[in-house]
Order: sequence, then structure tokens, then C-alpha cells
Amino acid sequence: LRLMAFTDPAADLWAAIEAKLRSDQALSALIDGRIFDRVPAKPDYPLVTIGNMQVIPESADGVDAAETAVTIHVWDQFKQVDKSRQVGGAVINLLHDEQLQTVSSGTQSVLLESASYLRDPDGVTNHAVLTFSVLTDANAF
Repeated sequence: LRLMAFTDPAADLWAAIEAKLRSDQALSALIDGRIFDRVPAKPDYPLVTIGNMQVIPESADGVDAAETAVTIHVWDQFKQVDKSRQVGGAVINLLHDEQLQTVSSGTQSVLLESASYLRDPDGVTNHAVLTFSVLTDANAF
């Protein structure tokens, strides 16, 4: 018995999340379009990075589905007001229980799993770590 080929949703999800975040004027006003896959060498703050993804395939006959843990980071350096919580809240509002327009992975749900707001050891950088669970089914696309 051979299972179906698996459609890895990672690249598709990254592009859909980036497009969703970039399309929001309120978030764009907060971060001035600074959305990256990693923190630049000399960044302006605040900024968002779409970080690690862990893809767990659903393996069964006729199934091409996965659960993907997506980590999004918000970075700010404390000047007068910490914007990491404000930006983190905006990202959560845009993604939690909302639809993603994917090309090939058939997004079924996007749910916030956790949000952690941290002060980095340098004493200046504030860091939000947002983890979402995304269910995809390429057959439902």
C-alpha cells in the first residue's frame, strides 16, 4: 500500500502569512512594512519575523494534510513605549481564527497556541513569541 504524495505547506503558508500581515494598514503603520524571515544586521524597530515552522504530516490513504506550528516573532527596542505587545496583538488579530489565502495547501484553520512577551537579556530588546497551529489539507483546496 502506497500513501499519497505529501504537499509540504511551509513555503505556501509563509507567503500567505506575509501577504496577510502586509495587507493590513494598521499593522503597516506600526512596523513600517518591516516583515522579514530573520532579523536584519542593523534593523529599525519594531519589526516582525516569520520564524520557524514545524510540519507534522497526516499520513493515511487519500489524505494530504498537515498540522504546522508557525512561530512569529515581534521585536522592539525600548525607547519610551514598548510596542511589542501592541504589534503582537495586531498580528494575533490578523491571524487567529482567520482565513489564509494559500496557493496549494488548503488552509483549514489558524489558531493561536501561545503568546509570550519577553525582555531579552540585553535589557533593551523586547520580544514577543507567537505560536500558531495551522491545519492544512491539499485535497480540500
